[in-house]
Amino acid sequence: MGKILEIKGVTKYFCEQQVLDELDFSLDEPKVLALVAPNGTGKTTLLNSIANIDQIDEGTIRVFDQPHTDYQLFYKMSYLQDSSILYGHLTGWDHLEFVRKEQGKSKEELQQLILDLDIGTYMKKKVKHYSLGMKQHLLLAIALINQPALLLMDEPLNGLDPDSIIKVRTIIRSLASKGVSMIISSHNLDEIEKVTDNVVFLYEGKLIEKEEVMIDAIEYTIVLKEVEKALSFLSRIDVTCTKLSDYKFVGTFSKQQFSVFRSFCKEQEIELFDCQVTHGQLETIYFNLYEKNSEAQYDI
Repeated sequence: MGKILEIKGVTKYFCEQQVLDELDFSLDEPKVLALVAPNGTGKTTLLNSIANIDQIDEGTIRVFDQPHTDYQLFYKMSYLQDSSILYGHLTGWDHLEFVRKEQGKSKEELQQLILDLDIGTYMKKKVKHYSLGMKQHLLLAIALINQPALLLMDEPLNGLDPDSIIKVRTIIRSLASKGVSMIISSHNLDEIEKVTDNVVFLYEGKLIEKEEVMIDAIEYTIVLKEVEKALSFLSRIDVTCTKLSDYKFVGTFSKQQFSVFRSFCKEQEIELFDCQVTHGQLETIYFNLYEKNSEAQYDI
């Protein structure tokens, strides 16, 4: 199977302002990917570009090895946008029926989706009477009618109450377990950490993986085969560590210390089973990347 998503050299301007700068990215296997940045820095523009709502100025975007301009892609890709796309004078059912017919799905499939999302009690109400949470659930149902293999989600948790956030989070996890790829734009760092460890930051028109962000020190949770040997080495290079089990520890590394440790493991043939930024550290990375450049005057 080819790439799920491939972006090459994509540049996008709004008048004189460059929003995307020769951006390169590829999604090679199913995963939940968080797209993180302050408001107003281009998250929605990037998603709109993938969906061909906003035309790019340079570069190419391919989805499932097809040009992103091919309308047929929307039979296996969906885009959950904000509630501005909904029609207040129509009911939730009106919206879903329109999309169902376009996608060639049966009424039975739609009824099952409504049941799964537990949204049946207000589908016959006009959307203008919906709460923000109701609108968000309707948008999610619209996006799931075609049973997508790739789902783009623009701030799906924005403005939701705690119960609705938990519901959306559960749905995201369920979809991920079925092999659905998702790109979720958000600046809700706490919720992002609850659904995925795969995070990229949109910064100055380019995507940066969280591991690439330069910070003074960051805590990693590491699972490997020879903990004692690793801890002995780390004590010699002044890395503060706490052993959690015979195979697991947490340590606070500078970028240089982490690089030295990875080289040590490679030389000593110590197998690393897992190495993740510890939960709660995403905020440290975010503020290190954006707050240190506050003169750029982002609208956070």
